Amino acid sequence: MPKQKERIVSRQRERQPSSHWQRTLAVPDIAAVSLVLCTTTAIGAEKNYTAAFEDAFNMTMPSAWSQNYPATQIIGNLYDVGGYDLSSFLITSDAGHILINTGLEGSAAMIESNLKSLGLRMADIKILLTTQAHFDHTADLALIKEQTDARLLATEADKSFLEDGGLSDPLIGGIESFRPVTVDDVIADGDVIELGDIRLIVLEHPGHTEGSASYAMTITESGNSYDLLVVNMAYINEGVNVAIKPTYHGIAEDFEKTFESQRELSPDIWVSSHKSAYGFHQKHTPGQAYDPRAFYDPAGYVEAVRLHEVTFVNKVYDELLGKIADNNKADEENGTK
Repeated sequence: MPKQKERIVSRQRERQPSSHWQRTLAVPDIAAVSLVLCTTTAIGAEKNYTAAFEDAFNMTMPSAWSQNYPATQIIGNLYDVGGYDLSSFLITSDAGHILINTGLEGSAAMIESNLKSLGLRMADIKILLTTQAHFDHTADLALIKEQTDARLLATEADKSFLEDGGLSDPLIGGIESFRPVTVDDVIADGDVIELGDIRLIVLEHPGHTEGSASYAMTITESGNSYDLLVVNMAYINEGVNVAIKPTYHGIAEDFEKTFESQRELSPDIWVSSHKSAYGFHQKHTPGQAYDPRAFYDPAGYVEAVRLHEVTFVNKVYDELLGKIADNNKADEENGTK
């Protein structure tokens, strides 16, 4: 029987009105990044991007980001094959597999080891996706793409970050934080990615990065249907500004759109880019027997979205209050002259 090819079907879903409003990294302001540009962008093709990034930002990656964890069946044909904290999601089909996210440099070997433990092959990955174009989720995309000849799909807004290795990222850009990788096709909100019997709906959820995305599907297990969401939560990294001197133009509106979209979703099971973000280790322990309802957590999703939105609103208020305080101070100083 001929091998079924993957295809992207653009189904125009009804767009939601776009009125839009765990600490991972402590980063210096963007001006400091430019100081290291000359010394970090010409290290060469074989450079260690992670080490260069750590040197540039005078930081050390969290140990949990490079620690492996056994492959875990979330539900049905969805597996988390990533590390202890950085999730990599594998969706399997008879026509090949979809991989969402890698981790840091070196994560490809961990992912391959986890696939082997499931009796699966890296070579059968046909489509690569990412929830966000930050190095901790993209660093081994180029390597896996070379190893598998898989096609990389990404949103238009994250395409440039992926193809320049994060150089143009408005928060942590100025250096290549991961190996640049070519995007084969652009995906957009409402597109449906099809591979074998997989039907994966693309949801654009910008803010964390300009092109952050989530993916929704329905999985039937033991006669029950579950709405599943691989979600990129609207987390605000330290150093990001949303209201005053915004990190990028339109970031506040992007967060608003994402909150509006995510509030209208009601997944039975949700997973996210970091295991810590979706309570993985509270829901699963190594060696635990498979239970299709182990990650059933609709209430947890609602609460997570609410908390991120509260954080955003507080961030806006803090920035506005800071601006008012600065203006008052300036007025006082001018009044004494």
